Amino acid sequence: MAKLVELGLVAIVAFVMIAGGLAHLFIPEGFAPLVPPFLPGVPVIYAAGLVQISIGLATIWPATRALGGLGFAALCAAYLPLHLWDYIRPDPVFSPPVAATVRVGVQVLFIWAGLTLWRRTRR
Repeated sequence: MAKLVELGLVAIVAFVMIAGGLAHLFIPEGFAPLVPPFLPGVPVIYAAGLVQISIGLATIWPATRALGGLGFAALCAAYLPLHLWDYIRPDPVFSPPVAATVRVGVQVLFIWAGLTLWRRTRR
């Protein structure tokens, strides 16, 4: 059962990170509203995409799986303030507020998933 949970987490993290990373690279305009105005939008979006793909690939190989899980949790924790910002910004990306709340909840679950994968696979 424990191995099945691990493989499920690997599949979720790898899919979310690789698909999300590719979306960052091929549809950067969809992520532009999430980038704070004081950052250079397109370079940040492309960098985030490459980091996400790297994390997704790291979770696939057993030797780097724990690091991939920890990277996933850290990246999701780093994104959390951007989603919380939606509650106070004049032009929320996720509207109505219930959509922002769901997004924050998903981020918290992603952080849990990454930490769980890290704890289960570190050697």
